[in-house]
Amino acid sequence: MKKKLQMLLNLLPSILISLMMAITVWIVAISEKDPAVERRFTNQINVEVVGLSSGLVMTNSIPETINVTLRAPESVWQKITNDRITGKAIIDVTGYGQGDYNVPIQLAIDVSPIQVVSFTPSTTRIILEEYATREFEVRVTEVGDIATAFMSEPPVVDPPSVIVGGSVSILDQVDFLRVILDHSNKTEPISTDLNVAAIGKTGTAINAGLTYTPSVVNVKQNIQLRGGYRVVVVKVVTTGSVPEGYRVSKISVDPSVVTIYSSDPELLASIPSYMETDPLDLTEFSGDVSVKLGLQLPDGVQLVGDQSVKVEIEIRAIEDARTYSDIPVYIVGLDDSLETTISPGTVDIYVSGPQPILNLVITNEIYAVIDLHGYTAGHYQVSPSVKLGTAEGLKIQSIIPDTIDLAIRPRTGKSVPDPTGIPSSLQGSPPPISPETP
Repeated sequence: MKKKLQMLLNLLPSILISLMMAITVWIVAISEKDPAVERRFTNQINVEVVGLSSGLVMTNSIPETINVTLRAPESVWQKITNDRITGKAIIDVTGYGQGDYNVPIQLAIDVSPIQVVSFTPSTTRIILEEYATREFEVRVTEVGDIATAFMSEPPVVDPPSVIVGGSVSILDQVDFLRVILDHSNKTEPISTDLNVAAIGKTGTAINAGLTYTPSVVNVKQNIQLRGGYRVVVVKVVTTGSVPEGYRVSKISVDPSVVTIYSSDPELLASIPSYMETDPLDLTEFSGDVSVKLGLQLPDGVQLVGDQSVKVEIEIRAIEDARTYSDIPVYIVGLDDSLETTISPGTVDIYVSGPQPILNLVITNEIYAVIDLHGYTAGHYQVSPSVKLGTAEGLKIQSIIPDTIDLAIRPRTGKSVPDPTGIPSSLQGSPPPISPETP
């Protein structure tokens, strides 16, 4: 037994050497198949402060980015890229009290195997101060001028004060809280929510390091007319009518309300709630109108501000629709060696558009045309094209029938009773029809 044990002990070094060589060969083989590569880690790294004691606040900024270089097999780099693996930079301040510290950054990336070659910064400055809350009044800064003839009352803030939290050193700099109320050209009472901001004892805003409870306050301000003034709406006065075939689609006025003044309270009270413009004659207008008009003011009444208003009137042609029956169909482009018979020889056309343009349509100038350029002998159904003479701006809603049956055959020398060719009185530039493949 002792002899066998002695033999095993004698062989143990050789066994260990063989095992180490096998492991080495395996590592070399794996490295050749999946070599390690050194690269910069470009995915997101979240920086997080942990362990901050209650009653303390950090008053300085920490790094937003960490530059990391890793060494890892190519397969691991593919996983980092494909899975968008992120990293975490941890700044642990557990047990730290008030003071100025240089704290190490701990890096964690949830993938293996990797080797962190380097990362910067590896440490960061942390300033910890005592945290406190204080209550400050909210003051309103008014900007802009309210509309002429109106007056405003002092604004009311709800709540009138706000709890501010932050480091003691920053709170010591705060003088008051401010909201900015813009009442430019306002003519009605205001009720609006505004964000608060801290103003330091030097008169400048403190933009960081503070929290507000609440962060938004409601500000109300009553705005009303001064004595002797009144607001009335503007009524546009027109005379005449637009030409036949047109209609007024819209009338607008700017401003739509105006302020008037009178030293006579009874006169002011007797005026209706509207003020008429000088009359505008529509007789000659067939398009949009934009003019300045004065107001018809009673004696003893003055208009506050601009002495005229801008009136815009949209005038549109009345849309209509008409049917034109028995419109002849003409053939063009047919080879001289061929002849054709068409059925039917006329169509009905339904046309829509502005009434004044429809009135210009001359029925005898309307025709349909089929272009048979390139066609050979055969039987076809072809859609005609329509020419409305000199009228433009109209839309052809339908052609009945919308296809024409025609038979093309070699010419026999006999005359064909169906209409072919466009009469010289109608010739112009009829829209071509793309030939169908025979």
